[in-house]
Amino acid sequence: MGLGKETESHGNEGYHGPADSVLARRVQQGEREAFEILARRYLRPVHAVAASYLRERADVEDVAQETFLRALESIWSFDTSRPFAPWLYQIARNVARNHLKWRRRHPAEPADASKNALADERMSPAAGAERSEFQAVVAAAIETLPEQRRTAFQLADVEGYPATEVARMMGLSSGAVRAHIHHAHRDLRARLARVLKEGNET
Repeated sequence: MGLGKETESHGNEGYHGPADSVLARRVQQGEREAFEILARRYLRPVHAVAASYLRERADVEDVAQETFLRALESIWSFDTSRPFAPWLYQIARNVARNHLKWRRRHPAEPADASKNALADERMSPAAGAERSEFQAVVAAAIETLPEQRRTAFQLADVEGYPATEVARMMGLSSGAVRAHIHHAHRDLRARLARVLKEGNET
């Protein structure tokens, strides 16, 4: 199928191929293979968005799968004259928020607990306990951040996405994202400093 010159580069992956809008139109015309290309193109970013809300790998996988299912179901309403990525990321954020609410009502044992235990066996019990305690403190500190600061921090610092891409994922300006990241760093430093001070006083 001829695609003319409607191609685009996806910098993070170094991928050159049909533009998102071209693929979306092809999906609307009933070509499921075009959606598979879009899904492969955005699989990692959607996982990153999900991981900025949820800790467990199984939850992240569930959110990613649900995101693409919803995108396929509603692709007919997508305006192909507009960018595809923000539309998809908005679906991912909505699904992740809903899943997070459900997870808080249905807590479960961490899916990777056995892996963490095996990793701790390879170090001394004292070192393993100290690492686990520090990880818990950091995770708790991140959880206290307001949603947008937490999301920006996770996507930029944990997942390694540049601010411009985080902005696309979050539907914000790059300046707003950089501000959220700056404030997240400030809040985390203050929280961890308090925790360390309290630990030294006990």
